[in-house]
Amino acid sequence: MRTAELINFGFFSFLIALAWLRPLIPFRRAKVTALGLAAVALVSGMQFLDRLLKPLPTSVIRDWLPALLFLVAYWTAGLFFITPNEKLQSRLIRFDRKVLGRLKKYGAGASFSRPIAAYFEIAYLLCYPLVPFGIGTLYIARMGRHADEFWAVVLSSAYLCYAVLPFAQTLPPRMLTTGEGSMLPPTRARKLNLWILHYGSIQVNTFPSAHVATALSVSLVLLHLLPQAGIAFLWISVSIAIGAVLGRYHYAADALIGAAAAIAVFLMEVIWF
Repeated sequence: MRTAELINFGFFSFLIALAWLRPLIPFRRAKVTALGLAAVALVSGMQFLDRLLKPLPTSVIRDWLPALLFLVAYWTAGLFFITPNEKLQSRLIRFDRKVLGRLKKYGAGASFSRPIAAYFEIAYLLCYPLVPFGIGTLYIARMGRHADEFWAVVLSSAYLCYAVLPFAQTLPPRMLTTGEGSMLPPTRARKLNLWILHYGSIQVNTFPSAHVATALSVSLVLLHLLPQAGIAFLWISVSIAIGAVLGRYHYAADALIGAAAAIAVFLMEVIWF
């Protein structure tokens, strides 16, 4: 198995086991088990794909399959949410008030014009296509052979965040009536972000932020393999993190710990590879 396939196999096996150890309603337990078994079976089946297809299509499918399983893992982890941990949520809110309060103290809150707000909202919107853009960049640069290395870092960073969700359950700050509101004025880009989150997200906060961890991990891998492209991706990932906090899509602690997780995973994977 490739490293990325081992990570997927292990993570979905972990979710299946957790579904039977954690208190879940029968329907959710069955759904987690079914999705987990399907993912495990799909990853296992990849080991025999070369018997059906030629080497090139086999390699391409295995390079891109993690992009699909990445989304399945996100939705499956969301099934573990039961109720927010009010104590943890209050701590996150208090930390936000300190961080955002300092920004307001120095007048930063009043200086965000609509164009700047639109920039950060669009940057946050890029957290969705950034992963396929990253693997696509490797293909364009004829470095597809590093796809497994890419996914090893990205999946490890994201799955670390997803694995915490069943134990640290909170609602995203945008859904709270208490705490700091968005520091960005309303824009069309924000309406689009909220629409996507309403219909396409699990409506649960990931602590640490999987969006920040994923975006930064993509950037770090590209910075290592393709420095010029990596710099551009790094700029975007930092903008995503800032937009996530200012737009109240994530708590400040989410972004900081998510970034730290991505850096730690990247350093360990670089030593491994």
